[in-house]
Amino acid sequence: MARRSTATWAHRYPPLAGLLLAGLLAAFVLPSALNVPQSAPTQTLEFAPVPPEDDQPPPPGTSNLETLSLGSSDTTPPGQAGDGGGDGPGLPPPPEVPEGSGTQPVTKRCVGDPPRQTEDKLSPPCVAHFDGDNGGATAPGVTGDEIVVLAVEDSGFIEVTSRGTERRPVDVCFDIDAEPTGDWHLLTYALRAYSNFFNSRYQTYGRHVHFHQCWTNRDSEPTTPETARAEMNEWIDRYEPLATMMYPIAYEEDYIREASRNGVVTFKSSTRLEEFYRRAPGLVWSYTASIEIRAKLFADHICTKVLPHPVSFSGNGDHGQPRELGLLYTNADGASQAHAFADQVRTSVEACGGRFEDAGTVPQPFVVGPGNRSAAQNNMARFQASGVTTVIWAMGFDSESSKVAAEQDYYPEWVVAGDARLDGWQASQEQDQDAWRHAWAISPTVLSPAIDQTPCYQAVSEGDPGMNEQDRRLVCTNFWYEYNDYRQLFTGIQVAGPRLTVANVDKGLHAIPAAPSDDPTVPACFYEPGDYTCVKDGVAMWWDPDTPPPGQSNPGCYRMTEAGKRYFAGTWPEGDVLAQRGPDDPCTSYAGVYTVSLEGSENVIPPL
Repeated sequence: MARRSTATWAHRYPPLAGLLLAGLLAAFVLPSALNVPQSAPTQTLEFAPVPPEDDQPPPPGTSNLETLSLGSSDTTPPGQAGDGGGDGPGLPPPPEVPEGSGTQPVTKRCVGDPPRQTEDKLSPPCVAHFDGDNGGATAPGVTGDEIVVLAVEDSGFIEVTSRGTERRPVDVCFDIDAEPTGDWHLLTYALRAYSNFFNSRYQTYGRHVHFHQCWTNRDSEPTTPETARAEMNEWIDRYEPLATMMYPIAYEEDYIREASRNGVVTFKSSTRLEEFYRRAPGLVWSYTASIEIRAKLFADHICTKVLPHPVSFSGNGDHGQPRELGLLYTNADGASQAHAFADQVRTSVEACGGRFEDAGTVPQPFVVGPGNRSAAQNNMARFQASGVTTVIWAMGFDSESSKVAAEQDYYPEWVVAGDARLDGWQASQEQDQDAWRHAWAISPTVLSPAIDQTPCYQAVSEGDPGMNEQDRRLVCTNFWYEYNDYRQLFTGIQVAGPRLTVANVDKGLHAIPAAPSDDPTVPACFYEPGDYTCVKDGVAMWWDPDTPPPGQSNPGCYRMTEAGKRYFAGTWPEGDVLAQRGPDDPCTSYAGVYTVSLEGSENVIPPL
């Protein structure tokens, strides 16, 4: 099959292709109205996938998506309201599709009040049935009955699964709709579970989302930007996908940019500068918050809760003294986004009157092991000599800084920015626990229950009832971000309506109302104009070295203040950080990204 060139796109979809060809990155011209799903006269869609046309504010709810485009009917499809409730901690019953009655057939097992597609509170409002014209082949990768999606995974890593030590395959692709073969990896089975779950529970308007999973070749030959782009082109030629899910590590930007150049939409949780997403408007989406949003949350917390107040939670006997700040960050090759975060934090803190007595760098971030020991010894000795009471750790996890500080009998306050390691229990259990009991984190993560009570666990359990319990837990502990991306993909498909196009996905996602979250398990998720990242708020947490996370046995968990209450930047309450801390603050099970301990290896996971 010939590669889908930009010229082919220009012939089939001139408005969008024209923007791509012209390289206009700051604006995306969308259709003025999106076709609402049209049902037969004897059927009623309770919730439409697009926003109301009037200017009335949406009713309050626990998630932004609950208020997306409520339909005019005030009835609920039989058997839906309260079916499992959606708010309780238990798993739902096995999926059974009610037959419906009267004029309201039901083909999707929606739950909750108001009904939504799944028990996950970030799932969209219920569209229980569709029986109409979906427009057929409305975009590349789309037919009247299928949507092709490519999932790219990184090769070569090793996981310990129920089948023993399992190495990821290299340079091979799998059809997720085909029968499993002996060389399927755990993440291939996980994708099949997600495919089964989301296809059965979300409204896709008569189409089946057909996944192909391809593994990179970077362990079989050296990867360069050129080989990454060539590999992406090869897969696009082969499958002609509408969208891609992206989980490579080396040269990730090159894979994503090549997908965008071909008009393929990417859904990838990736903490990057907003400029990265605006290069190809509507073609790259992230569940996780952007660098700018994270930096604003973190710096505003420091300016509001740290700078104006004296030392209060160090272990150096200096409580009540003025806080003296030290900055810890990374400027390592491959960590440019974390470096940009630190620059923005430094600028914002200095603008509100803060002053850093000293700064130190982590040369090898995101690994466990002694590789950073020399730098840590130098940093901590200087911080201690400079009278630093409060270390502002602006991303760039390592396991040595806290250990060296404890060895030097130096126990400062640690105020750390969530980077999917520093705010997760896996990496924080690797810290010196006497030092880390003085840690305070600002994170965009949500309050998460035990793994077997999470939406991810429900999805893999319902999608593949035969999956081993150990494997379910492994998938949802170490690869939880993939679930978020698949939910974002299917949400984009549903809110786009039957006429599925890139532009309609863009309009549907941007129709999600901008509203705060009043539920600690749900972030404020919406997309502002020119914005393509979901999470907009965060939470303050403190480290408890003595209590295991929910569902875990090893001690050490983050406790979320005010029961996980979430804040936008600019809305943190007055008072010192400890003003919101309490002994009954709940632990979260958020593990963070698995952090490897391969010193000097290319298999070092860079920041999300």
